[in-house]
Formats: sequence, structure tokens, C-alpha cells
Amino acid sequence: MTDPDLRAAYERLTQSIEEVARLEGAEGVLTEWVIVFAAQHFDGDGDGVTQVGITLPDGGGHVPYHRVMGLLDYALTRYRADVAEAEAGES
Repeated sequence: MTDPDLRAAYERLTQSIEEVARLEGAEGVLTEWVIVFAAQHFDGDGDGVTQVGITLPDGGGHVPYHRVMGLLDYALTRYRADVAEAEAGES
């Protein structure tokens, strides 16, 4: 990553993630993070277009795919369990 503005933005993002994680009760050193985002815009015809993206530390160049996929899969599995538990409590 050579753009100084982009590098500074990634540094602020990492600091923000570390702070939020700490405030949410995380202990220790932040070792990995993945942000999944969706953005909506409209094309020239007025049709809605959704963009889905992933943001990784420092642009993701040094994070192996298997680490990212493992982290996402683990988070999704835990989230599905939380949803299943919540739905079971509603019935």
C-alpha cells in the first residue's frame, strides 16, 4: 500500500476496531479482523445496485485466504447458533 491517505485510514480503522473490541470486553492483542460491508447506489437507469465488499488489515495483501475464510466461517457459525437460540426461545 503506497497511498499515504489510505495507509493512515487503515491505521485509524485498526485503532478503532481495537478500541471497540476492548470496550466490548475483548482481552489480549487483536490478531485478525475482517469487515464485511454492503453499500447501495443507483445506476444510470435508476436501478438499485448493491455492492458487497470485504475490508482486511492493510488492504488484505498479507492475509492468507484460509485465515480470512476460517475467521468468517467461525463468526457465521456462532451467529447462526445465536439466531437459532433466539428463534427457539420465541416458539
